Amino acid sequence: MTDETVKSDYEAFKREVWSQKLNAGLDKNCVMLQCVNRDYQADADKGTSQINIITPLEVTTGAYSGSIDSYGAAESEKKTLKLDQSVYFGFSVPDINQAQSNVNILDTIVNKAKSAVETAIDKYLFSESKNAAADNVIGSDSALQALTSDTIYAQFVKLAKLLKSSGAITSEKQGWVVIHPDVEELLLLCSEFTNAANLGDKTLSSGSIGKIAGLEVFVSNNVGKDTDSYTILAGTKDAITYASQIKKIETLRAQSSFSSIVRGLYTFGSLTLNPSALAVIKASIE
Repeated sequence: MTDETVKSDYEAFKREVWSQKLNAGLDKNCVMLQCVNRDYQADADKGTSQINIITPLEVTTGAYSGSIDSYGAAESEKKTLKLDQSVYFGFSVPDINQAQSNVNILDTIVNKAKSAVETAIDKYLFSESKNAAADNVIGSDSALQALTSDTIYAQFVKLAKLLKSSGAITSEKQGWVVIHPDVEELLLLCSEFTNAANLGDKTLSSGSIGKIAGLEVFVSNNVGKDTDSYTILAGTKDAITYASQIKKIETLRAQSSFSSIVRGLYTFGSLTLNPSALAVIKASIE
């Protein structure tokens, strides 16, 4: 089989097709991708691996009494979103013609690749918790907040209050919180959560298990636990921006077997634009 034949047989595995299928699956199921904005994805789609973001810091305001004395100067801050994280995936198909005749083969492979990529994204985006504003952190690694089914609701109320006080949560901007399954277990024993979840089923986002203290709750087994300590991360979509690319998709003939190989490289990056739109609890479970 020639290289040209392999390329022809693998039309279904072109980069554009993979980008659409993989990104669609991640957008729907990857927990942390439900909690960030993708405002600069269009720049990433053009192939750039570094995106410069300029945001205003101050805007002059004042009481109006017939004239405006000063407009001031709206200072700006430049930040750089780098797509410097990479995950690869690869697989071999013994019989390319048989594989191509199976309409489910591409979806099956995409789902397996998605699981690996999803884990990497969740862990990476959750690490942005370190950028939360200092005033928005409850507890510490050396002074963990003890959580029980009786106290967890009060702690979530504190999280929501921090985000409201910083101006992150408004009537137009809703909050989210990401927890580990061990913390979810406490929530399921909390009457305030179960009552709110039953009332809010029709308004939940994909992957959400309900709402508590106005925060939409997402659960990920990939993040939030370090031995016996837990990090609970809350925020709004204004806090973190994210962009990604399918950098490469390659097909080649295996050298030692009658099979063909497809491999790909997924790159991504994130940036905390608004630390005040993140809030954290460092906790233990009692």
